[in-house]
Amino acid sequence: MASNLCSTHSVASNVYEFVEEHGRTYHKYKQGKYVLPNDTEEQNRLDLQHHMALKVLDGKLHLAPIPNTVENTLDVATGTGIWAIEFAEQYPSTSVTGSDLSPIQPKFLPANCLFEIDDAGDEWVYSKKFDYIHIRFVMTCFPNPKAVIEQAYKTCAPGGYLEMMDGVFPLRCHDDSLEGTVLDAWAKSCHEAGTKMGRPWNNTPNYKGWMEEVGFEDVNERIFEVPTNPWPRERKAKELGMWFNADLQEALGASRALFIKALEWPPDKVDAFLQEVKDDLMKREIRAYMPIHVLYGRKPLR
Repeated sequence: MASNLCSTHSVASNVYEFVEEHGRTYHKYKQGKYVLPNDTEEQNRLDLQHHMALKVLDGKLHLAPIPNTVENTLDVATGTGIWAIEFAEQYPSTSVTGSDLSPIQPKFLPANCLFEIDDAGDEWVYSKKFDYIHIRFVMTCFPNPKAVIEQAYKTCAPGGYLEMMDGVFPLRCHDDSLEGTVLDAWAKSCHEAGTKMGRPWNNTPNYKGWMEEVGFEDVNERIFEVPTNPWPRERKAKELGMWFNADLQEALGASRALFIKALEWPPDKVDAFLQEVKDDLMKREIRAYMPIHVLYGRKPLR
């Protein structure tokens, strides 16, 4: 493993500084653009979320039919960089670039992997085209997701692929077991807070139409139902429920600032509320789930 840390803003020392609020740390570069923290607790959650995503895709890093000889890959909002690193190891012929607002990625990387501190909500100014662009779990990130998809189209090489994987809030249920629960109230409040901050958490069902509108063709979409705990009987769904439950347990703390800042709840009220949500998450009689959409499309060769 070779050391290969790169930043488009490496000359600015404040890029590597964090902002502390409500007991958590947040990115300093473009402060406030991303609503969730970037501390060790959150990094562990993101890595856990990665393993949940692998479980959804039966161990695969992607569904797009990219060739083994793919040359240039971009991972947008890379987080801890865990997907980008594993992709670089699986495809040694590709050059992988990961971009994020926070410099929380490892310093020792595969020689074909590098990370940049950048805001994917701005205009993309890469000097090369990418054969494969990967965007995952960004429902909390962008005020204008369609503009990000447009930038991906411009930056994608002819014949290249964009693949997206994202969830939808509020939570769903096929019966009435979620109705009236504190868990349901939390999910709806998260969506309300995100909407007030200009980033509603229910945009994912629009991704397919937006991809087609900007020009991607042969857009394929699969929707997976991920349970909030191991309530299903089927083995894979039960295991997914275990992973997602662990993710949600960690996400409760990350959501604390949303209630304080966006909904203006007093901290004591938020803490008591989140404890009730934590209790609800363990109740198997609440048969809730989150839809996860996985879709990919190809930029025309012409």
